[in-house]
Amino acid sequence: MSDAATPRDTATPGKGSRPNIVLIMADQLRADHVGFGGNEIVRTANLDSIAARGTRFDRAYVANPICMPNRASILTSRVPSSHGTRYNGIAVDPDARTFVRSLREAGYRTMLVGKAHFQNIGHQPEMATSARAGSPAADAVDRARDEGWDRWEDLAMHRQGPVRMPADYYGFDRVEVAIDHADYCGGHYEHWLRDQGFDPTVRGGDHAAEVSEQWNQVYRPAMPAELYPTAWVGSRSAEMIRSAAHDGEPFFLQCSFPDPHHPFAPPGEYYDMYSPDEVPLPATFDDPHETSMPHVRSKLKNRGSQRGPMSPFSPTEKQYREAAAKEYGAITFIDDAVGTVLAALDEAGVRDNTIVVVTSDHGDMFGDHGLMLKAGLHYEGCVRVPLVVAEPGRNAGVSDALVSSLDIGPTLLDLAGVEGYAGVHGVSLAGVMADPDATVRDGVYIEEDQMFELLPGCGPLQMRTLITDEGRITVYRGTSDGELFLFGDDPGELVNRWHDPAHVDAKSRLLAALVDAQMAHTDLSRRPTAMA
Repeated sequence: MSDAATPRDTATPGKGSRPNIVLIMADQLRADHVGFGGNEIVRTANLDSIAARGTRFDRAYVANPICMPNRASILTSRVPSSHGTRYNGIAVDPDARTFVRSLREAGYRTMLVGKAHFQNIGHQPEMATSARAGSPAADAVDRARDEGWDRWEDLAMHRQGPVRMPADYYGFDRVEVAIDHADYCGGHYEHWLRDQGFDPTVRGGDHAAEVSEQWNQVYRPAMPAELYPTAWVGSRSAEMIRSAAHDGEPFFLQCSFPDPHHPFAPPGEYYDMYSPDEVPLPATFDDPHETSMPHVRSKLKNRGSQRGPMSPFSPTEKQYREAAAKEYGAITFIDDAVGTVLAALDEAGVRDNTIVVVTSDHGDMFGDHGLMLKAGLHYEGCVRVPLVVAEPGRNAGVSDALVSSLDIGPTLLDLAGVEGYAGVHGVSLAGVMADPDATVRDGVYIEEDQMFELLPGCGPLQMRTLITDEGRITVYRGTSDGELFLFGDDPGELVNRWHDPAHVDAKSRLLAALVDAQMAHTDLSRRPTAMA
């Protein structure tokens, strides 16, 4: 990745009339944990206002339900098996074409504030070393890279001193990062925190003002709300909007919040904003999992116990309610920060020429089926995300079309009048925005790979899923077991029909559709120059 900026095309015809774009992204936010997603408890007035004037996609799904892979898929509009970031720990290829680079080359100022997670942040290198044990030292592809090319989001490097990001960071020319989660975020945010006179060493659960007796991933941070990463992302995003508008450049801003990903540690008033008593249990909380996969059933045997801070587990009722109450507080905090961003658009006089998008990188089980968090779980709570595209001058609408995180890039390029690029797996949703009854695909294809083994004897996890109007089918590498949920009589995904002889036709039909989808999502980026 070069430090030299790609020259911006300042003579692009019609540049002044091109819309600005603000992509608001949350981390690990479920589709139904916002007001416009049907939640009747959490207050999200600003996000709801965006949904009220935009197109709301009620069946938007991820390309992968894990952080880095799906963020890379949003960036490149390609599935992880094609762009290469198959799981957390693999930095995005710096040569990858991104929709942000296309916007930049078309004359946009491209900015990112908050969580990027396009590269590794430095957690648990010993786990990666263990996963590589026994493999040859050389890889199948050996690209020459400058030393440190994949360390731009490394927490340790940022702690050594302020880091000046590359002039073209995957297409972004202005980047200020908040790395990791909750109050202990690092990166440029941490240096700002020091400048405010706050000691960054007194953060996290070990220094919390209060820690839940139910689960140590719930705590009250020892910092005021105005210094928390959510407030910083909102205020820095607002400042970038004002600066770009003042300079008269069309801009793309990714306003990326590290929350409400666990730990659930909203500060100040947000910590007590919602009572656990007012949080109802999900309808599927007591799922007995009689026909579920073995790795799912095993979690119920240890209800209330989590193996590690990132591991999915089965929570008790008290753990779930308390976590949900604090997560709702974190979401309302994000909503208030979004209000700061929207106010900046108004103050700068560009609200009427700015497309605003709201989405998340993935969801969270959050009590559904008696489970919490993510990894190896393709239930609706993990794979469905909020998605709203609000374009000025277009009527609001609600779509039930099956859409994907892969579609965000092609849609924004289309709406901006910028040419797309070959090899993408996403499609523009502009047609659906014009006609909410339109569709763009018959099924949504989802991948998940992990460096660890989930099913004994099956090697590192590989899952492939297809979701259609009929149901969800999920296959696992190394086993003849799988998942088949038919939505007609089981919308809650409670009865796995994989081994049910009464539904063999549906299984065959969906397996064939999954194979077709997998073929359609292979790497199509290379184009021939001759017949031979």
